[in-house]
Amino acid sequence: MAWRHYEVRQSHDYEVQETKGVSLTRFEMGIVETGRTRVFAGHFIRLMLSDREPIIGEDEHSLRAALWRLARNIEPLGLTLNCVGLSAEFNESGLSMDTGWGYWGRHSEPMHMMDPLPLEEDHPENLDKMIREAVDSMKIDLNFMRQPVPDRSAHGVPRKAAQGQAAPLSSHRAPSPNRGPAYSMKNAPRTHR
Repeated sequence: MAWRHYEVRQSHDYEVQETKGVSLTRFEMGIVETGRTRVFAGHFIRLMLSDREPIIGEDEHSLRAALWRLARNIEPLGLTLNCVGLSAEFNESGLSMDTGWGYWGRHSEPMHMMDPLPLEEDHPENLDKMIREAVDSMKIDLNFMRQPVPDRSAHGVPRKAAQGQAAPLSSHRAPSPNRGPAYSMKNAPRTHR
């Protein structure tokens, strides 16, 4: 009796990069159950290769760690996975953890961890660069009329001040008896006790 059971929850076609080119395979992912009562034992991702036995990556903690193990397991065979789940920019949210879904980079749309990496020109940083270049190449003409400055002497400004002949205001105020003794005491010289 087999004690280890693989419950497949997702299955889809997938392109694997080989030294001779790209070949189409199928991947399966799900959970591993063990024992007579089928207790949860971890996650798995399995590649169904046409010319070889299926290759499995398993991890007891997360589906993404199982993907990393699968990538290490197929490396000696000259195969490479091209998927966003292996990218450092791929993040899972609390609700999408271990479902295979997450977000890559600044993309607002969810992506499956087995989706191929977007092309370099599709990267959000390149999109920002393209938008900046398009805006910089736009020629924007602004036409506005400048209103004439009104004559200041017509607004009640003294003619001497308008011509720059008025005497500047003094910044020093002389003590005044109307301001009280406290004000005149401020200006008195200090004596040491």
